[in-house]
Amino acid sequence: MKAQLFVLGLIATLAVPATASAQRRMPHTDAGALGAEVGMFIPKQDGMGTSAEIAGFYEHYLSALDSVRAVFGWANPGVDSSTDQSVREIRVAGELIHNWEGGAVHPFLGAGLGAYFLQRHGANGNIDEGATKLGGTLIAGVEYFTSKTFSIKGEGRYNVVSDWNAYNPSGLTLTIGVKSYF
Repeated sequence: MKAQLFVLGLIATLAVPATASAQRRMPHTDAGALGAEVGMFIPKQDGMGTSAEIAGFYEHYLSALDSVRAVFGWANPGVDSSTDQSVREIRVAGELIHNWEGGAVHPFLGAGLGAYFLQRHGANGNIDEGATKLGGTLIAGVEYFTSKTFSIKGEGRYNVVSDWNAYNPSGLTLTIGVKSYF
């Protein structure tokens, strides 16, 4: 009986480091994350209304503190003087993010570049030819880890986008989202 307890104790002792290394903290080098966020887009252009913003992203960690993020986002701000006209903005971007670890709370800053696909819409569909414009993004936010591999995040982002036909697609976006690490 003592020999069996000794063997079980030895196995348990040897298994603890393997279990601990299998459950490394998140984020870590080469970790990945998928996320989604919703919020509001506040256009800089006069005469445009606030719009919902929906986005999804994949993030790859170069280190525990630095990551690259690929983002796909959508907003459709309406023209204030019209009930059926809007400008759809689809954003496809790459961003660099740096976070500061603080236990369950991780504040972060970042910047990125992307393509903005713009299209005016009316009640009967597209109004004119769309355009693709280059834009940059400045980002600040915070993540709150509810478990080892899941977090809730809040983010503020300012998009600076080239003008198109006297329309300025730049603006402020405020979102809340979720993120799952693997």
